[in-house]
Amino acid sequence: LLSDKTDETALNKIIEKGSAITVDDIVINGKFGTKCVELGGPRPGVGCAGRGIIKGLEILNKFSCLDDNELDLILFDILGDVVCGGFFEPLRSGKTQEMYIVTSGEFNSLFAANNLAYGYINSCLEYNDVKLVGIIGNCRNIKNEEEIIKSFAEAINIPLICMIPRDNRIEECCDYHQPIIEKLPDSDLSDIFKDLATKIMEDKNKEIIPTPLKLEELRDLYNKKHNV
Repeated sequence: LLSDKTDETALNKIIEKGSAITVDDIVINGKFGTKCVELGGPRPGVGCAGRGIIKGLEILNKFSCLDDNELDLILFDILGDVVCGGFFEPLRSGKTQEMYIVTSGEFNSLFAANNLAYGYINSCLEYNDVKLVGIIGNCRNIKNEEEIIKSFAEAINIPLICMIPRDNRIEECCDYHQPIIEKLPDSDLSDIFKDLATKIMEDKNKEIIPTPLKLEELRDLYNKKHNV
């Protein structure tokens, strides 16, 4: 939403241009002074998306894009499928300081969130000075969803820092290619994201080590809260 331009992934640009690639080929100037990069993988059905992320990071490092002193915040949006180590590369590369897990109260989403907690431990990210800060609830309007997410966060020892409601206005902003803060600046929805942004920019000192659940424990937690 920070840019209304849909572009090829960095990997496709690398394949297309080879050594002639420039920083302007992969970095899009977005709204409010943001810079947007679509790392991703090759075209669907061809190659490995995780490898595409690794190669894209190599190019960003080559052009020192991640060392830009004018940037206030660098945000990586990473898939929950951590079976592929390439998706965790931004966290292992030394360019990331904090990690947040986004999940709904749906079982499959909790399963992915739980795997991300395992990924944090398996990748030894606490020794790479990456702080696991908290869980962001992204609601889908399922039964007892807030209670499910709260119970899950408590069970794996990660604070719940924000609960984003299921709201059709979010889709409307997507349709208009506008951030919520731009299209609905004075709304209650905008206030939720402003509060989240404030929390992200705050200093954090507490070290959090997650305690991910076994599959049977996760199923049991979900069934107890969902079927109340």
